[in-house]
Amino acid sequence: MINDWLAIPYKAFGRDRSGADCWGLVTIARKTIRGDDLPLYPDISPIDKPEITRAAGQMIANGWRESDPIPGSVATVWRFGLLLHIGIVLTNDGMLGVMDTTSTSGVKWQRLTDFERHHQKVIYYDYD
Repeated sequence: MINDWLAIPYKAFGRDRSGADCWGLVTIARKTIRGDDLPLYPDISPIDKPEITRAAGQMIANGWRESDPIPGSVATVWRFGLLLHIGIVLTNDGMLGVMDTTSTSGVKWQRLTDFERHHQKVIYYDYD
């Protein structure tokens, strides 16, 4: 399953398998893993960090809670109170890691320790 996601090209504002930004990738994976229909936020630019942070605040206010990293939880990267990046926790070959995408690297999966080492502050969220 993870290999299908690794083939998705990066596309700003993308929300499907033909191309996705970091939030688009999370919505695709979360729908597959948990059946959730997350808000798409189609008008929020992946470079508009204040607007991304406001959208995250709305989701947290609607029941998302901090959690341990478990398959399907959302990995959020914060700096100076702004949400900078987002990925999703997945198991690959029995190990937990984070799958994310960027315009420079495309979709990748990293072990949790590697993802956390590359980012100053990571908070995991989940919604039951």
